[in-house]
Amino acid sequence: MAELQKQLSRTQLACSCCGDLKIDQRLLTALETLQRLAGKVLEVEDAYRCPAHNQEVDGISDGEHTEGTAAHVRIPGMTLQQMYELALRVPEFANGGIGAYDGGFLHVDVRQGSSRWAQVRGQYVGIQHLVNEPVSAAPHRKAVHAATAAL
Repeated sequence: MAELQKQLSRTQLACSCCGDLKIDQRLLTALETLQRLAGKVLEVEDAYRCPAHNQEVDGISDGEHTEGTAAHVRIPGMTLQQMYELALRVPEFANGGIGAYDGGFLHVDVRQGSSRWAQVRGQYVGIQHLVNEPVSAAPHRKAVHAATAAL
């Protein structure tokens, strides 16, 4: 396994029930990039989950956590919106999965293909229920809308 960056400890990334650890290098790289952009040490609440722990928390049986490609993170002093916008600046997350949770943390993963969602009171909903699309993306969306309306 690749060496962990000092701030991202084995304890933070390992399964909380058994201590096993399986982490994809792409996730480590992306988490390090997110941490560098934030200028703060990430709080990793959950990363790798062994199959037993994943089932215990009602995780998806073949989901990213069991593959070592996902983490739940908080960035101290940042709002959910700020964390979301920062995660979008990390190519591996922008092209992968980002979920916003009403518990004040983000799920980030390095899956192939962009996926966005939110979880509010235990229910999965569109990400717009907790965060807004960054303003920098708004001109592009307006241009696409105007072009579509002209058809």
